[in-house]
Parts: sequence; structure tokens; C-alpha cells
Amino acid sequence: MIQSMKKFRFVFVLALIFQLVALPLQSRAAETDANGPTWVQPVNYLALGDSLAFGISSDGLPGKGYPDFLAESLQEMKMLSTSNKGFAYPGYTAPEVLKDLKDNVTKPVIGIGQEGKTVELHQAIQDANLITISVGANDMLKHFKIDHATGVPQFDMAELTAAIQQVGTNYNEILKVIYEINPNVQVYVMGYYNPFPALAADYQPQLAQLLAGLNGSIQAGMQGTPAEFVSTSEQIATDYKTYLPNPANIHLSEAGYKVVADEFGKQLKATYSWIPKDALTAQLKGDDAATLTWKPAVDTKKIMGYGIYMNDELIGQVGADVLTYDVPNLKANTDYQFKVVAVNEDKVTSTENPTVKVTRTETPAPILFKDIQKHWAKSYIEKAVEAGIVSGYSDGTFKPEQTLTRVQATSIIVRTLGLKPTQPAPFKDISHFSEQIQSEVAAASQFGIVYGVNGELKPNDPVTRVQLAAMLNRTFTLVNGKPYVAKSPAPYKDISGYGKEAQNSIAMLHEFGIVHGSNGKFLPADGTKRGESAKILVNFSLILKR
Repeated sequence: MIQSMKKFRFVFVLALIFQLVALPLQSRAAETDANGPTWVQPVNYLALGDSLAFGISSDGLPGKGYPDFLAESLQEMKMLSTSNKGFAYPGYTAPEVLKDLKDNVTKPVIGIGQEGKTVELHQAIQDANLITISVGANDMLKHFKIDHATGVPQFDMAELTAAIQQVGTNYNEILKVIYEINPNVQVYVMGYYNPFPALAADYQPQLAQLLAGLNGSIQAGMQGTPAEFVSTSEQIATDYKTYLPNPANIHLSEAGYKVVADEFGKQLKATYSWIPKDALTAQLKGDDAATLTWKPAVDTKKIMGYGIYMNDELIGQVGADVLTYDVPNLKANTDYQFKVVAVNEDKVTSTENPTVKVTRTETPAPILFKDIQKHWAKSYIEKAVEAGIVSGYSDGTFKPEQTLTRVQATSIIVRTLGLKPTQPAPFKDISHFSEQIQSEVAAASQFGIVYGVNGELKPNDPVTRVQLAAMLNRTFTLVNGKPYVAKSPAPYKDISGYGKEAQNSIAMLHEFGIVHGSNGKFLPADGTKRGESAKILVNFSLILKR
């Protein structure tokens, strides 16, 4: 709460200011000017990656890649400061991009606004507010050859699968280095298209599976980062004869590169923060107040003051030298949207303004379930609920002895990882579930966590202990970019009839100390009870965080 004396001084100062200049902040001024006050930052754009970023044409010659068309589009909008694709190189793989990052290489600038200069990669990243990346296809293609005499693909599936999984691991490392250098940069990662659409139809399903695996691995490597994925496969497939006109060359035509640049542009329009995220911040203060702090707007004219809006209603005005404002009397569990508008000496107001959302939440009461107070898994259940892994029922119970279903287990794992699908689920027996559940199942299917049988998930069937083990084993592979290799077979006498994946999955949980069996048995076909699953999932989530 602002004290009375502080209120008086604040109003007095404002009165002196507004005797000199009347600021039209009660509403957005009718007179606006593109050259008025602004927080919008022109883009310093850096492109990293392979020949698609460099710009190799469908004839195999250097030309314009998608970064060139994206930069030109930003320039036409007068939103580009500089662009540089000098760190993109034909044939580059993810390990080579990672090596450039770790070596902090110096290369000539190729782009707009810095012609003739050289720059270190770390400095280029630090200066950038937009980075695009396309890398990973060459990692896979060096294990995938086509006999040009017969048109038959030749590859070793084990080598190819390992290469695809490694792409995700390398992406995670690449993004980690980038965000360590510049935590505020916005990164957009290109998904790949089918480079061989002219191959015989018999091979296309397998190519589609490999493409989905590569794009899935890239997205897995992006998990836990703010990077955005840009899909291109569907767009290129709409007219591959135009976009990939040379069957002997995997590179795009100029029209194809423009399509990819357009997809990046759509994603930028939807998610790019033209105004820096820290232009306006809010700090909760006391029990019912918040302090807003903002960076000064810039203008060729003199800035005269700022108007502060709460849910589009003007709540205060300050002079140009004041960059904070205290907001009292905020209600608990209520969302507030704040905005700051600048005005210059010509009474022109800013049209694009920083915003921040504030919610003052009350500390919730401890989560208690009336049916777990004497249950052996009580502490695990409470930890799982606190971490958002599982939840109870509306009647205040958890039902720890009830068997977990396949769809429940699928949803729990997807929510824990925060996975988002880019394609619908391939199962015909989940249509009666909510859109959220269907989306979670789609993500689990896309990222290889769950498989169906004859096009069905069997969502309401109990998830057996061996099925849950396999799902967790696949989750480990997804997060780490490589499968877990058990040191020795699991010591259970009732699992010999199961396949290699199942036995490795059980051995993984045993070696992590997550499961111990009963009387020398794993009981693989038994259902997994909700209390037991809470323990398994809590302990497994700790393993993933190591």
C-alpha cells in the first residue's frame, strides 16, 4: 500500500509536470507516427547450419537460402538491422556446428549491414536477437545412399537409427551453448522435408518414417529450451516438383527456399518478441502490491512521459525520468495485464508497447488425500502430486490401489516431459477422450514412447509392469538421445519369455534401484497400481534430472 505522504509527493510532482506539458495518455492518441516512441528492436539475425542455410540451389550452385529471403522480408518491413549467414556451410553436420561453437571460430560476415567484416561466433550470438538453425540432415544422409543405377536406397537401419538419435543429443548441446552465451536470444529450428520425393512409391512410407524420426529427434533435443520448431515437410510436399525440381539433388529451388522462409516468417509473427521481454517487468511486493519497472522508450524526439495501464485502463502517469510504478490493492488469484505507453514532445504515443502479466496467488492448502494416510506410498504420492506428475480425484481420494490404465500412464509421461505433437495420434480407439488426452497420446506416439496394436492403443487396459518399464526406457532414450544399455540381465526368473527391449527396460529400472521385484520375480504381466506408479515415476524423474 502506498503511504499517504508518498501519494501526496507523487501527485504534486505530476501536477508540476503537467502544468508544462499536457500528456494525452488517457487513451491512445489518434495521431500516431511510425517514427514515434518505441521499444521495438530491429533484428540482428544470425543463421547457422548446413547448405539450406548457406543457399545451395537445386543445381548444386551457391545462391540464396531461406535466411536470405527471411532477411530481405525483414528489411522490407524495416525491421532488420543486420543479417549474417557466414557461419552456415554446405555439408555441415550437427557435430561440426557444435565444434564451431566450442572453438568460437571467426568467419567473414555474409549478409546485410556488416559486409566486409569478420566476427567471432560467440560475439555474433551475443549480438543477435534472432537465430535460425538447420542442421542434422547430413548426419543421417551419410548413412543413407541411393544406387543411381537402380534407384534403390541402401542403408544400415541400426547405424541410421543411432545417427538420428545422436542428432537430438547434439541439438541439446548446441542450444545449451547458445543460451549460455545469450539467454535472451530467440532461436527457431528448421524441421526437414522429404529430400527424395521422386523415389518409387514403395520406398516412401519408410522415408516418411525416417523423416519423422529425424524431426522427432530434433524436437526432443529442443526440450527444456525456449527454441521454436518450424515445420517444412508438409509445405514442400504440396508441390515437390516445383520446390525440388532436380531428382538427383536434395536441395531446394529458389521457390522452395521462399516457402521455407515464409514458414519461418509465420512462426516469427506468432511467437517472436519484437519488444524485449525485459522491457517491462513486475515484482510482487508485500501482500497485495507489485512494482512495475520498465526500460526507457527511444525516439528521435524528446520523451515526455509514460502512461501506465492495468487491463487497458489508465491507472497512472509519470514523467520521462521515472521508470517505476507501484500498484497497490491487487486481489489474490486474479490475473492483471499491465502496459506502459510512452509519449514524446509532439504528443505522439507509442503504438507497440511492453506488457507484463501479474497474478498474486495465495499459498494453497497442503494436498491431502483421505485414503493415503496409512498407505506405504504416501510420501511418493505427495511428491508426485507436488511435481505435477499425477493428481487425485474430485472426491478427495487418490485411490492408490486402483490399477493405472495405459492412457493414464501415457498422459503422465507426456505431461512430465512437456511434449507437444505436430501430428494427430494414429489410434482409432481414443476419439472419445478429451482433446487434451488425444494430444498427449499423439505426442507419446510421435516421440516413440507408446505403440499401439493394429491401430489401437487399448487406452483403458491396465498398464502392466513390463509395459510401463518399456515406456520409461523409451523416455530415457528420448531425453538422453541414446538408449540405456544394461550392465547385466535383470535377476528375475519370470521375464525370460519377453523380448530384448522388455528385458533391457526391466534391467534399467532394477539397476537404477527403482524396482526390486518380489521373491525373485518381477511379475511383468501384473497391472501397475497408482500408488506403486507414483513411487516409480518420482524415482525415475530424479534419474532424468541427473
